[in-house]
Amino acid sequence: MKTLLGTILIGLSSLCMQAQRPGGGPEVMLAREKQNVLENVENLSEDQKMLVSGIYDEFTVSLKEKFEEARESGSREGMREKMQALRAERDALIKDVLNEEQFMTYKRLTERKRGKRENQEEAQ
Repeated sequence: MKTLLGTILIGLSSLCMQAQRPGGGPEVMLAREKQNVLENVENLSEDQKMLVSGIYDEFTVSLKEKFEEARESGSREGMREKMQALRAERDALIKDVLNEEQFMTYKRLTERKRGKRENQEEAQ
């Protein structure tokens, strides 16, 4: 009985560890990215900060919806394309808010992070 209970506990703990992503998942990752952008893009007006923050908040909601759809359907097919389309839409909205120099800084910040994530995924 104790062996069975121990086996179950070990199995559950390993499932919990697999379910937790390093970095805290998409919401935490996007919150960090948003904060990084707001802190490192120079000369943002209060209006620009508010708009960029709102765009990130909407992007986070859309991303969660896409993940939920994939989870419910059991299919991850086409997920990469959907994520790329969402990012492109977010980038286009942010481009409308920022001036050219600010947008170039934004692109450098987000591409550097994206490159690190893709390298980590390839290593796994």
